[in-house]
Formats: sequence, structure tokens, C-alpha cells
Amino acid sequence: MYTKSDPKGRRTIYDSLGKEFKHYIPVGRLDFASEGLLLLTDASHVATALMESDLERRYKIKIKGEVTSEMEHAMLNGMFVEDATAGGHSHSKITSMEFKPFLGYKIQKNAHNYSILKVAISEGKNRELRRFFAHFDAEIADLKRVSFAEIELNNLPTGKTRFLTRSEYSALFTFLKAEEKLAREMAGNKKKKN
Repeated sequence: MYTKSDPKGRRTIYDSLGKEFKHYIPVGRLDFASEGLLLLTDASHVATALMESDLERRYKIKIKGEVTSEMEHAMLNGMFVEDATAGGHSHSKITSMEFKPFLGYKIQKNAHNYSILKVAISEGKNRELRRFFAHFDAEIADLKRVSFAEIELNNLPTGKTRFLTRSEYSALFTFLKAEEKLAREMAGNKKKKN
């Protein structure tokens, strides 16, 4: 689900796009308090395949407080949280959540007042990082998606857009072809069993 207009009248990504791109679909979303890389496509099947993939998403985050050993253990091993409403949107119907182990993390600053981390995850579902750190009573003060799979934000200014490079496009094309092949093989195996 994505939003072309905001009920509070705030700007959306579509306010920054030319009219020829107004029909494009975002791959995932960034909530109002987040920033960074957001992919857009005019093919809904591509958006769905990328959103549902386990391709790496990297974020730079600033949390209020220290990174604890409990947080690190959960980042390395994953966890299930029965009440994962803290950090979620007030209208979200999601209550519990399973967090897969992070693909990686690097603590850049760890201090009593705030800490800065770079983290890599494979899902990025409904406010996943905000819910993860809220479980440890650590609010995320800043969150920026810096990459999705092979695509890097680099120094692209806020509110600006660019097309994929040849190598970025090629990497996504290769991934999508592999996904299509896997889906065909699974469908073929299912028919054989029936």
C-alpha cells in the first residue's frame, strides 16, 4: 500500500515527481519520520517481487540511548516479540512480530545519550526497525535507508531522483529472472504432485 496524498496535507514523494511519473509505484515505503532511498517502478509485479524479496536493505539509524548486549544478541539471532506495538504506527493492526537476524550491523557511536548504527536487514516490513529498538525502550531518532540490494543512495540530495545505472538495472533484472524461474519450477513441481 502506498499514499499519493497525505490526510494531514503533508508533501509526499509524488509532489517531487514530474507528471510522467505520477503512475509509478514505490517499492516499499518510508514513513513520514524516515528518509532515504525509495525505488519506483511502473510495473506492479516488479514492485511486489522486490518488496517480498529478501534482498539486503541497509539503514543508518540514530537511537536514543546505548546499544545494549541484549540488542546485539537479538540483532545476531533474531527474536519474536508478542507485543510489538511500541514503535508501530498508531493505526497498525500488527501486534506481534518475528524479527529475523540482521544481515549485519556496525556500531559507529555508542553513548548514553544516543548511538549511531548502520544495519542491514532482509525484510524492512511495517516499521520493523522502529519496533525492534522500541522493544528495548530505545526510540529511533533518525532513520535513513542508504541502499536496497545493489542500489546505493550515495550523495543524491533529498527530494531528487535519478534513473538506475546499467549495472543496477542489470542486477535487478538478473534477480527478477531468477525469481520467475523459481516460481515456474515450483508451479511445475506442484502440478506433478497433484
